[in-house]
Amino acid sequence: MDLIELKIEKSIFGGLGLSHYKGMAVLVEGAVTGDIIKAEIIKKNKNYLSAKIKEIIVPSNKRTKPFCPLYGACGGCGMQFVEYDFLIKEKENILFEIFSSFSELKIKPFVKSPKTLNYRCKTQYPVTQTKNSKRLLIGYYKKNSHDITNIKFCPVQPSVIDEITEFIRNNWNLGAYIEKTHKGLLRHINTRISTNDNSILLTFVLNADEKEYKKIKNEITDFSNLLMNNFPLVKGVFVNLNNEKTNKITGEKTVLIKGEKYIIQNLKSYSYKMGPLSFFQINPYLAEILFEKAKNLISKKGSLLDLYGGVGAIGIFMNDVADKITLVEENSEAVSFAYENYKLNNIKNHEIYEGKAENIINNFIKEKRYFENIIIDPPRKGSDNRTLECISKMTNSIIYISCNPMTLKRDAGFLIEKGFKFKTLEGFDMFPYTHHIECLAHFERENG
Repeated sequence: MDLIELKIEKSIFGGLGLSHYKGMAVLVEGAVTGDIIKAEIIKKNKNYLSAKIKEIIVPSNKRTKPFCPLYGACGGCGMQFVEYDFLIKEKENILFEIFSSFSELKIKPFVKSPKTLNYRCKTQYPVTQTKNSKRLLIGYYKKNSHDITNIKFCPVQPSVIDEITEFIRNNWNLGAYIEKTHKGLLRHINTRISTNDNSILLTFVLNADEKEYKKIKNEITDFSNLLMNNFPLVKGVFVNLNNEKTNKITGEKTVLIKGEKYIIQNLKSYSYKMGPLSFFQINPYLAEILFEKAKNLISKKGSLLDLYGGVGAIGIFMNDVADKITLVEENSEAVSFAYENYKLNNIKNHEIYEGKAENIINNFIKEKRYFENIIIDPPRKGSDNRTLECISKMTNSIIYISCNPMTLKRDAGFLIEKGFKFKTLEGFDMFPYTHHIECLAHFERENG
């Protein structure tokens, strides 16, 4: 196919560059605003074309050299070729475009991450092995594939994780998972690290059931001892059993092999126990800022409902602006740590409910519960209309933390239909050098 010349006009959500050709929008991966390129059309869609860069004729003055030697081979940190400050501005502009239909909405300046390198406190590496030499490959998947890039250095995580990974790569002799055949033992290596003192929890995800695991338990224990002797920062080693043919990383059963069951992460003056599978913001440095700004949205002290509350991180942080905190969480491990975290922080004005959010808040409706403020931090798919319907009846103030602007936009439309005003929106760069955008939104009932 003939090549076409394009000038990239701007970035759009998803990290793509936008141009036009013969009146059609053209989306280009790996392009920067201002680039002049030769591109090949690789797909014709109804309303737009997808194109691939074949040559950069004139590079944008905002284009820069990626800092990671594995850029392009690894599927992570896909926006390294854009100057950081300009990337922040592009993300801010994207929010303005996505939410342009909300005419009265105030969009605040986008918040940069205090750290853009060595910021991740959690990693989940898939593992496989080569066919002939049986050499372990440990790293992230290449973009749009399940081929693993063997990562020996990752600049966005603490260097001790690289060292531990290399140790496992060189010393593990129990075999690794082959996805095509569903055979082999080691599927993933998950690490969680505290920014307080670099203490680490490590989890081996095994392709095994409990019966199979019992046969190799002693060997796993011996290896865990060896690992912890070489890396004193590793405070606990776990095994998670997942023998399902699935893309889900972990299974239902997690067992502590050796050491402690938790590490502690501080945010400001608060401390949190975290287990190997607990949900916690991956970038604690920016999470402190996000939580502080969420707290500042509370203008009237009273009861607070912390929905999808996890280990209690946000609710505990809000303690000084709430008379009573009600946490709702589905995951039993998270609920267990939530109890411990409230106790750890000596906070007594709380209650915790374990179960599906929609079921519990439906009971709250029946009990005619009212909350001065409700804070929700749903998964990427956003909330659902049933849950939003319920919380809209229980408060005049909703603080919504979102990791997906598109589902936030959808849910905002629903809340406006229920009589709320979309007051403010603020973007956060929780995942530097990626296209991802974290949002903090505030809704208040009109005439509430």
